[in-house]
Amino acid sequence: MTELQKRVAVSVVFIPIVLGAMYLGGYWLIAVFTLVSLLCTHEYIAMLRQTHHKIGWHWLPVSIAAYLCIVLYPAAMLPVVCALFLIAIVDGVIWWCEKDSIPRLALAFFGSLYTAVIPAMIVRLGVEQQDSYLLLLLILLIWITDSTAYFIGTALGKKRGIFKMSPNKSLEGFLTGAIVPVVIVVILYYVGLFDDLALLLLCAFAAGVVGQIGDLAESMLKRYCGLKDSSNLIPGHGGILDRSDSVLLAGSFLYCAVYLLEKVR
Repeated sequence: MTELQKRVAVSVVFIPIVLGAMYLGGYWLIAVFTLVSLLCTHEYIAMLRQTHHKIGWHWLPVSIAAYLCIVLYPAAMLPVVCALFLIAIVDGVIWWCEKDSIPRLALAFFGSLYTAVIPAMIVRLGVEQQDSYLLLLLILLIWITDSTAYFIGTALGKKRGIFKMSPNKSLEGFLTGAIVPVVIVVILYYVGLFDDLALLLLCAFAAGVVGQIGDLAESMLKRYCGLKDSSNLIPGHGGILDRSDSVLLAGSFLYCAVYLLEKVR
């Protein structure tokens, strides 16, 4: 089986599961993202254990506990983040090493935000905006962005090497990926499928710009660890972090943007 055939076969299995969870919401959404958070945390710790700044496996239950607290009690988000910061400091004090402790506690705290707090924010976005199917739209726009950016970048991309952590990405592909979601949401608004243009434009920006930055951020992490993929869990695709990097950053941005938009209105 070729690499492309593996990617298609895995997509045929996983895409309906993800879209179904987005559409149904509730416990289905929580279940899927709990698994995503668990696997992302595992991959993050395993990746950093390939470097000089090894993070202990105790961060796996700590991160999952933080995720569940925020999902079940969203008002606890700030206390949970503060608790994670304190745990990281205590971790650094207990396992003190003059050249290693500060980078290690910083990476541990960052990882707990990246693989636990952010997935919890995305779940809350899906639960709180269930009637508008905003999270489902975001996921679809991110997939469209990734595909168009890849194909345009491959076919027409000339200005490469701008993003040093991902030298194969081109400026043409990035700009196309940023523009296409805006065109799509404007069409959706004018045909009457959605009636909130501001929310649609925020969703388009999250998918087209923030999502691509999320992909570059994960590429930066992999380069730091000297790895091509976050793991080999998904044949033809790499790891869960490789598949969810855009969603993590875009979803957390959209959660904050929607919160601020509702406060302003």
